[in-house]
Amino acid sequence: MHLKTERLILRPFEDTDASVIFPLINEADVVRYLLAVPHPHPEDRLLPWMRSAREATRRRERFHFAIVLRETRLPVGDCSFHDVSWENMSAEFGYWLGKPYWGRGYMTEAVRELVRFGFEDLGLERIHARVQAPNIASIRVIEKAGLKLEYIARREVRKDGEFRDMLHYGLIREEYSP
Repeated sequence: MHLKTERLILRPFEDTDASVIFPLINEADVVRYLLAVPHPHPEDRLLPWMRSAREATRRRERFHFAIVLRETRLPVGDCSFHDVSWENMSAEFGYWLGKPYWGRGYMTEAVRELVRFGFEDLGLERIHARVQAPNIASIRVIEKAGLKLEYIARREVRKDGEFRDMLHYGLIREEYSP
């Protein structure tokens, strides 16, 4: 399964991506707001994770995509639906992008395509995302994809020993506009 935008290809991770992805995901600034990713990232956990993500996508339990630049064919990040509920026809998305690629609009482009895929190809009724309150860049990406702030959960998560507020965003099918 490959999704394409003007500058990107979203595709399942391949084993050969590990050598390019590892230095990107092992950057402290990249994982600062990622709840499930430790720093430093254990290199021996990356390939098993990529394989499990690929298998979960095949089984339609989660949908993980390597974000690949069309121009260079290099993977530069990840975007995914990681909390898929077929019963409720809903999914939560998440993402990260290697620091050298920040500020170029790649993540906005990838997330817009992921949202399109969710509504148009998967037939979802609701798409949602959570973001830590201080992550302004991520908030902008989510809002550019059309999601609306629904509520703020104060001190919802703990990262690096600190409790943090989470902003919850959502978009329902009838509000979606490609």
